[in-house]
Amino acid sequence: MKRSTERILTTHAGRLPSPDNIAEIMQARANGDQARFDRLMQAGVANLVRKQMELRNDIHSDGEFWKARDALYYNSRVTGVELRPLKPGEGASILVHQQERHMPEFREFYAIYDQLGNIPRPGVVNPPATHRAVITGPMRYKGQDAIKHELEVVKAGIAEAGGQVEDFFFPVLGPGWLGHFLFNEYYPTEEEYVYAMAMMFQGEYEAVVEAGFILQIDDPGLADKFGMFYPPITVEAFRKHAELRIEATNWALRNIPEDRIRYHTCWGSWHTPHTTDIPFKYIVDLLLKVKAQAYSVEAADVRHELDYLVWQDVKFPDGKIYIPGVIAHKTTTIEPPELVAHRIVRYANIMGRESVIAGTDCGYGNRVYPDIAWAKMRAMAEGAAMASRQLWPRSS
Repeated sequence: MKRSTERILTTHAGRLPSPDNIAEIMQARANGDQARFDRLMQAGVANLVRKQMELRNDIHSDGEFWKARDALYYNSRVTGVELRPLKPGEGASILVHQQERHMPEFREFYAIYDQLGNIPRPGVVNPPATHRAVITGPMRYKGQDAIKHELEVVKAGIAEAGGQVEDFFFPVLGPGWLGHFLFNEYYPTEEEYVYAMAMMFQGEYEAVVEAGFILQIDDPGLADKFGMFYPPITVEAFRKHAELRIEATNWALRNIPEDRIRYHTCWGSWHTPHTTDIPFKYIVDLLLKVKAQAYSVEAADVRHELDYLVWQDVKFPDGKIYIPGVIAHKTTTIEPPELVAHRIVRYANIMGRESVIAGTDCGYGNRVYPDIAWAKMRAMAEGAAMASRQLWPRSS
């Protein structure tokens, strides 16, 4: 895994703005036209690789635009999962249980938010969900051929753009995050349910590493799920909830070397008040229990700008890599490079310059308009160069 040995490297959380022809790409998949989908996917990956290089990003992803990453996507890869109509009071995900929804001061905000979605656009209304994904039988992974084929298409796109696989990471969901929208109606215990999801992912995790990529575990649930319990639960109860999911994740990673794994968590990507975010100090020790060499953590959002102070009291392990978010994804404001550099240097002064890689709070996807996302990544590269000149004054 790359480190910042001569300058501060840059990366991001994985999901990038979708290509302009994303509707055509997804229609090809929906129509079962695999050859057309592969051609469009490869071209899209190649274009995003070129874009990342143009923006002076160092450690890339394929952009993830082709992944639905929803229940339908995983329903095709595992037995025992089906869609059923929503019952009264249910939602398609646990987001319907956000504690803020029950706060009188935010009631009017959420009424509008639910209509417009995460990126308010005049005249666009989100249709309400009608179904949820549920586990109704034993979960058995059947996606071995699918993930291997996808990885080959991604590698072809990287090669088309002149990239090298060793410069790339490939994100896959963690069991804790999948549980946000895959509901258990079969397993008798919480532990069996969580480990069933972990067993499902084990094959994908190992396939990613075998293909030569760094594996990124996407697990916002470590941080974001605390605010989704209603009635609210205690920090102690939440920590037990999170520990089970970390144990299951580590079990699924048991055959993969630690230096091939990076782990991402954040407090969610919805553009809402976030007043119920769990403080970082209550989960930092759990974060370090995850089997990974690098940890990508939201740190630029105003609710978590001061989280670097936690590391003044908690020793960051030797040999590990920290990827603090230095540009936010919940605002369209473009961070000045000077601020980005300041954020990087704060972490480098605590952890050591070689232990820090600049990153984003989370993936962009469709949450941030493309031109805004690219401008933010450009600011990150400029800020990383400024920080490098401060941290390596003789060689920069």
